[in-house]
Amino acid sequence: MTTEENKSVDKKRLFAFIAIAYGVSFLMMIPMYIGKTKGLDLTQIVNAQMCSPAAGVALGYLLFMKGERKVPRFFMSVLLINYIVQLLLGIASVFYMPFGAEDVITLAGDVTYPMTQIYNTMGESFLMLFSVLLWISYFVAGRERRKFVGISNRRPVRGIFLVAVFVVLYVIRMLGPEFLEAALMKTLPQTIGSYLEIAKNPLFFLSIISLPVNYLLIAIAFLGEEYGWRYYLQPIMQKKFGLKLGVILLGVVWGLWHIPVDTMFYTEDSVPQMIIGQIITCVFIGIFFGFAYLKTENIWVCVIMHFLNNNLIPILTGTFTADVLTNQHVPWFYLIEIFVLDFVVFGVFIFNKVYRKKKERKVVV
Repeated sequence: MTTEENKSVDKKRLFAFIAIAYGVSFLMMIPMYIGKTKGLDLTQIVNAQMCSPAAGVALGYLLFMKGERKVPRFFMSVLLINYIVQLLLGIASVFYMPFGAEDVITLAGDVTYPMTQIYNTMGESFLMLFSVLLWISYFVAGRERRKFVGISNRRPVRGIFLVAVFVVLYVIRMLGPEFLEAALMKTLPQTIGSYLEIAKNPLFFLSIISLPVNYLLIAIAFLGEEYGWRYYLQPIMQKKFGLKLGVILLGVVWGLWHIPVDTMFYTEDSVPQMIIGQIITCVFIGIFFGFAYLKTENIWVCVIMHFLNNNLIPILTGTFTADVLTNQHVPWFYLIEIFVLDFVVFGVFIFNKVYRKKKERKVVV
């Protein structure tokens, strides 16, 4: 293709990405609002939104790069079809209640479940199914096609090291302030004791050892975000605005993308604080994710870190359930705390030399 043809294709692909990741996701605020007024669980719609960025990238490949033989069409189709299925289940969880909006009696005696829980279970089952298909399509694609669309497992040793660094920083970010406050208040033994009690819980050990299996079974949800943000949009933003400003603006864009879940799912009484806090977190953690991606050019490193970011919270808090993420209360003063913490722990990586290189990075987008 000529340069002009390439530019035209790039514009069309960007439009497809924006239409899916933002257009559809923000339109889903309508059923989310309706579901919220009904008191329904919106988890399935949230899970669908997680898959939207990668689906936007996949749609661009499938529609506008039909003649490119290096595109792994099976892999891209899995990403897109999974999103469509998750989206339809999310819409159905609000508008289609074949057994009534209350409880549905299962075949196992008198046990009842909310209908939305049935949809959530179906959605998780399809996530596992499509994750298996994702891995199959990954290996079937072959080395050349994987490299062309940025899904190669490059620099695995460096990637493992960076994941380990992320876990250490994440634990410091989560527990550091509490332990510091306990030390100042001379209640450190009690705080240590409370976390030792969490560690003694059999669910703690089971949750830790199950993480690798869970990752393999729901990887498509976290690739759903990272393939859109780090692989696709980060190079575009950095090419236009520079390595530093580009990754910072990407964090803002990523944070704003969370508005539907921030307003309808994560909180009820502190929406402005949640949106601002989300942007702060996305900017600073995005700096570290972007750093890891630039160091490895391995999208799977970011996928694993994103998975751990979401799944370590229930373990460290001792709740062992994702319910800890819903109905949060965010005080205004907390925004100052997370700004300082996130900058100190993750944001400082913006000063790493990888963000100072002037040489244009050759990343296929």
